This record gives sequence, C-alpha cells and structure tokens, in this order.
Amino acid sequence: MKSKDQLITDIKDIAIKNVSEPKLLEFSLDKGLELANYYNANPDIVYIGMCFMDIKLKEALSLNKQSEHIKMAVIFAKDFMKDYDISNDDKEDIINCIEAHHKTVPFKCLEAEICANADCYIFIHPIGVFNYMELLTRRGKTLSEQVVQLQSKMKEKYDIISLDKAKDDLEDNYQMFMKIFDQI
Repeated sequence: MKSKDQLITDIKDIAIKNVSEPKLLEFSLDKGLELANYYNANPDIVYIGMCFMDIKLKEALSLNKQSEHIKMAVIFAKDFMKDYDISNDDKEDIINCIEAHHKTVPFKCLEAEICANADCYIFIHPIGVFNYMELLTRRGKTLSEQVVQLQSKMKEKYDIISLDKAKDDLEDNYQMFMKIFDQI
C-alpha cells in the first residue's frame, strides 16, 4: 500500500494533466488550503478532494456529458484510492468532497464544504475570472459569449458559498463583476 502523502503527490500530477486550466486548479487548491487552515479542517482531505472534483470534467466535456463529471470522478476516485493506505472515513470524506462540490448533495464533513467554497473563487475572484476568460478565449468564445458564461457561472457559484470567510472574500468581487458585466 502506498501512503497518503504519495496519494497527494500522485493525484495532483494526474489532476494537473486532466484539467482544462492547471492555473485555475492551483489557485483553487491554494484557496482550499487557506480555508482549511482558517477553519481548522483536515488540509489533506481538502487537497485530495479538490484534485478529484473535476478530474473527469475534461473527459466529460469531450463526450458531451458535462453533467456526469461528478459521477465519473467518484468512480475514478474510489478505484484510484484502493492502492493507498487511507482510512475508510477519509475515503468517505473525499468522496463527499467530490459529490457535494456543486452543493447538489449535503455536506457530510467540513472539508466538503470547504472544497465547494474554494471552487467558487475560480469564478468570482479576479485572478480566477481573468484566467477563466483566457480559457474561454482559447475556446473561441467572443467577448459577449464570455460575459454570458461568466455571469452564469458567477451566479451558480455565488449561490454555493456557505462559509463566512469565503463570503467576505468574494462578496465585493461578485457585486463589482456583475455590475461591470451588466454594462457590456
């Protein structure tokens, strides 16, 4: 059996190769660890969960099955974690991080709530917004299409925010960007 530390290394390498924008993953991982520290949560569970959350999104998009990326990620994570020395409780928490990151299922642990909130920074914090715009530009989206996509993602993610620190960090940005986008 491989160690939990090896799991962290292995899953990050795989996640970086399987996401559309590694810079956005890195940014959200940093925010996840910041929130884990702030709320005294298990940073390893947050980190691993965040690496798994969208690990199948790129594949799901290519198959025109975006809505199934969470289910695909859960299947992948369960199989992947079999080779690592990690407790069943930790595995359950990691799976909850994946399943709950869109807030479509309840948070069973603080770490899952942190993962969902950290994911919101990608679409609301200026660093995430501008990197996401760059990604949409590479995908051939016009400025108008980018604005529509960003507004939609911002509203979706804003409704997910449940932690006071994330709300404090992101509220002004959300209001500012929505006002700007409404004028475009």
